[in-house]
Amino acid sequence: MEERNLTIDLDLFDNIYRNLSVIWCIKMNDIVDINGLIIGHFPFVDIVPYITPFSLALVATIVTFTVFLAISNPEYRSITRFKEDVVRKETVEKKEARFRRFMTILCGVALIGVVTTGDIFNFALFVSLTGISNIGIFAGIKDTHVLDAAFQYGLVLMICSLPLFGGVALILANTGTLSLGVLGNLPSNQIINVGRTLLLIGAVGEGALAPFFATKVEMIRAKGAPFINMMHLSSLMVFTRIIELLLILG
Repeated sequence: MEERNLTIDLDLFDNIYRNLSVIWCIKMNDIVDINGLIIGHFPFVDIVPYITPFSLALVATIVTFTVFLAISNPEYRSITRFKEDVVRKETVEKKEARFRRFMTILCGVALIGVVTTGDIFNFALFVSLTGISNIGIFAGIKDTHVLDAAFQYGLVLMICSLPLFGGVALILANTGTLSLGVLGNLPSNQIINVGRTLLLIGAVGEGALAPFFATKVEMIRAKGAPFINMMHLSSLMVFTRIIELLLILG
C-alpha cells in the first residue's frame, strides 16, 4: 500500500513539473517577439535559462573570445627612454599570467550566465561576478596606477550593487516573481519602471564601466595586454543583455 502511494505521488509531481514547463513556454511570447523562437530551455520552477538564436550568437561569441584569450600568451613590452639607446623589456611572471588567465575564463563563464538566464536575480548575480572577475584582471598587474584604478572600480561596483539588487527587490515585491517568462506578460506600472531604471544603473556600473577604467591607466599598452579584451567584451555583453531585459519588462 505504501509503495502504491509513492508511485502516485511521483506521477503527480511529474505532471506538475510538465504543466509548469508548458505554462512557462506559453508565457514566453514577449521574449519570442524580441529574440526569436526558443531553441531550448531548462525549467526549474520559475528559474528557467533559455536559448534563442540571439542568445546563442552571444554565447558563441563569448566562448570564442574566452578560448582565444585562454590559449594566448601575454604580450611583452619594450621601454625606451628619450635620448638613450637602452631598450628595457618587461616580462610577465607565470604566476601573474596564470591568475589573469583564470579570471578571464571566470569572466567568460559569468557572461554566459548573463546572456542565458531567465531570472533577473540570477542576472544580477552573474553581472556582479563579471565585475569581480574584471577587478581580478585589473589586480593581476603589479603597477601602482593600475591598482589605484582597480580600487576605484571596486568602489563603483559596491555602490552600483545597491541599485542593481534594489531594482530586483522592487520588481519581486510588486509582481511576486523574478521569471522573465512571467514578467514579460505582466502590465507595466510605476514600481516596475523604477525597478527597470535601477537595474539599468546597476548593470551599467557593474559591467559597462570597466573599459573606462582600463583606458584611464592605458592598460591596453601595459604588459599582459591580451586579457584586457575580456573587459571590453563583458561591457558589450552586459549592456546588450540589460537592453533586452528592459524591453521584456516594458
